Amino acid sequence: MTSFAQIKRAVLVFAVIGTAWAANAADLPRAKPSAVGLNQAAMDKLDADMKALVDDGKRAGVVYGVMRKGKLVALKAYGMRDVARGLPMETDSQFRLYSQSRAVTAAAILTLADEGKLGLDDPVAKYLPEIGKMQVIKTMARGVVTETEPQRTPMTVRELFNYTSGLGYAADWPKSLGMSQRDILALDSNLAETITKLSKYPLMYQPGAKWVYGFHSDVLGRIAEVVSGQPFDEFLRARLTAKIGMTDTDFWTKPGEENRLAEVYTPAKDGSGLMRRDAIPSSTYTKPSHMFSAGGGLISTVEDYLRFCQMLLNGGALDGVEILKPATIAAMGTNALTPAQGGEVNWYRYEQDAFFRGYGWGLAIGVRLPDTVHTMPGSDGDLTWGGLANTTYFLDPAEDITAVAMSQYLGPNADELEFTLREGVYAALGKK
Repeated sequence: MTSFAQIKRAVLVFAVIGTAWAANAADLPRAKPSAVGLNQAAMDKLDADMKALVDDGKRAGVVYGVMRKGKLVALKAYGMRDVARGLPMETDSQFRLYSQSRAVTAAAILTLADEGKLGLDDPVAKYLPEIGKMQVIKTMARGVVTETEPQRTPMTVRELFNYTSGLGYAADWPKSLGMSQRDILALDSNLAETITKLSKYPLMYQPGAKWVYGFHSDVLGRIAEVVSGQPFDEFLRARLTAKIGMTDTDFWTKPGEENRLAEVYTPAKDGSGLMRRDAIPSSTYTKPSHMFSAGGGLISTVEDYLRFCQMLLNGGALDGVEILKPATIAAMGTNALTPAQGGEVNWYRYEQDAFFRGYGWGLAIGVRLPDTVHTMPGSDGDLTWGGLANTTYFLDPAEDITAVAMSQYLGPNADELEFTLREGVYAALGKK
């Protein structure tokens, strides 16, 4: 079990080392905050607040980074990635992204659309016939499906990107259907088998009717395999990660580098601090497999994810390499949801009082809406999402800024990491 005292001692020992590691990140151009219009005192407070998450025993370790106008102005690590083994958190430590995988995989898949090999308004059945044959739940009685009907209009690729295809996650389907998340995304399986298993169930809603979080990205991953003829891990490297230097983003660690992956922590039941817990498996993480969950299987680093976000901010290119057309980036960041489809997305969709408010959905990414209630600072049209084990990011085209923070934590008050990042960055911009 990790105690508060252990974590605080680790921070004192490794805080200076974390700064030194940050200075070694030479491949991203660097600048002082003041050189790109950021208030230094506010950035210092952001740094202190990130460190305090560890000092106060709320996280075992944290890494965060900020870029503005294409320049890296902060990249720091605090705490431990593995307390029991005495391994410090480093700026190149790796993290399970879970849902933060989605924007990355979507960008890679959209390269097929840019090349004319994939039409966003194509029926999904063109690529995955069994998905086109899925029925839709029509009536239920006491939690039991009593009648299904055909898809009134065929599910489209765009609806998969917009998360309005009628799919959810296993917990969303009626329990009487017996769907299991682990069966659909079995780690000893692959995306082709995932589609076969998923297609045996009825859709929850008619395609286009409602935004629901679910298996959409994994279905898109299989479409990419069918169109490209490549396994999705190879496709992702060839189309995106290898091209823009995301060398630490993959479905598992490199051989011999397993120790770079941070452990997951949760509050101890007796209130004595944090304790390590097993990660929820969405990938094999430290060894190769054949399951490439495009919706939640990636691991990455803060610096890699900053590179990805900067590519989006640049309109689809980084370091002279074009990944996507500017028009595709614009479509990715345009809210696609109507009021009838839900209007706003809910990060914690099973809670009534969600902290995450005021965002719609583009092509597999959250989009900040104008003229609505927001619970954290930002700019209209900023893009964001996060991951189950406490990773988060946002990019703000209006301010030409992006920021990423990563921990590995499952427990209450997970949103503290996002609030700390957002409030600190926007204070440095002179916005609250």
